[in-house]
Amino acid sequence: MAKRQTPFLLLMICFCFVLGINNVKSDSVSFSFPNFETGTEYDIGFLGDARALDGAIQLTRRDSGPYGTPIIRKHSVGRAVYIPPIRLWDKTTGELADLETIFSFVVDSAGSQIHADGFSFFILPFDADPTIPTNSSGGYLGLFSPKTAFNAYKNQIVAIEFDSFGNEWDPKPVAIAPHLGLDINSLESVEAIDWPINSVPQGSIGRATITYNSERKELRVSVGYDTQPITFVQFSKTIDLRRVLPEWVRIGFSAATGDSVETHDILSWSFVSSI
Repeated sequence: MAKRQTPFLLLMICFCFVLGINNVKSDSVSFSFPNFETGTEYDIGFLGDARALDGAIQLTRRDSGPYGTPIIRKHSVGRAVYIPPIRLWDKTTGELADLETIFSFVVDSAGSQIHADGFSFFILPFDADPTIPTNSSGGYLGLFSPKTAFNAYKNQIVAIEFDSFGNEWDPKPVAIAPHLGLDINSLESVEAIDWPINSVPQGSIGRATITYNSERKELRVSVGYDTQPITFVQFSKTIDLRRVLPEWVRIGFSAATGDSVETHDILSWSFVSSI
């Protein structure tokens, strides 16, 4: 049964009120959103230019132009945040959660050979300010403030970036090409591989699977396109999430355009966590 839409701040107040009364949080979280039809809500808060429209989450803004041609806004930034808290690990036992999230997406360059900037799936402390940092359009992907983007002591975040434009801080040799990256408390990725978005037809639907195996402490990222032949890339990184993030976290997506543009749409999203 679909859940009704509620503004982000009101949802936050309601959840904090309920948690304060009952002092109950679930060790396991599971949800599946096959689409994002307008007029319904899914315990998701929208910030900046993000919105649910035409059955998808549009993370960055585009408007209708002449003859239905989309006009994609420059320097657009948006976030979509899942409101309820998620338990990443148990502070009493030290036990970590197993995680799996799967989402389908479209990044469309609208025919431009140079397009930017990308989107990310992120994990933040639950009590962190979820609002979009100032001046975080372009290569900052709506994730980081330019003042602290490369200071790991000033940030607490894990993000998988789908970066379509190479910046000077991106890892070599993939900085000149679209790439997938793992960011830990900094915009400078600790792991990166080519993202073959320019090798698939424009507007192709991608499917991403991100898992965390608590026993091996392995974060694995897989991204594929149902093209002929099938396009598929993946990477993994060993990381103890207890050393990076607190017991309770929130998850979501962010995206940004800069002087160059593209669309950033999430078509479906599922998530499972268990301790």
